[in-house]
Amino acid sequence: PAGGSITVAATLGESLSRLLAAARDSGVNLCGSGWRDPQEQIALRRQNCGTTPYDIYDKPSGSCRPPTAKPGTSMHEQGLAVDFVNCDTHATACWKWLNGNAAGYGLRNLPDEAWHWSTTGH
Repeated sequence: PAGGSITVAATLGESLSRLLAAARDSGVNLCGSGWRDPQEQIALRRQNCGTTPYDIYDKPSGSCRPPTAKPGTSMHEQGLAVDFVNCDTHATACWKWLNGNAAGYGLRNLPDEAWHWSTTGH
């Protein structure tokens, strides 16, 4: 809300900027994180899935809490996803606004994760 930035792929940049401006104009402040370095994805898998090589590289994403994509498969690593920090549940103003508007900007929600929006919904 204080005017930071969200790093995403160039193909998503303009539409994300328009989405953020439209949300702000509607009174909804969105902030979050986009692109994720592969080492960050590995660290998240350790945190959410476990520390063994199986946990990090092979365990199904849905077996992690919260679900966490395997390194090399995350939409964040491609810069095509955003986790909105103020969208932790489906009851938030953030999620409600995005649910009604994000598709028009090319973003879809991963249903099990209110905060996670990507170009594919994965």
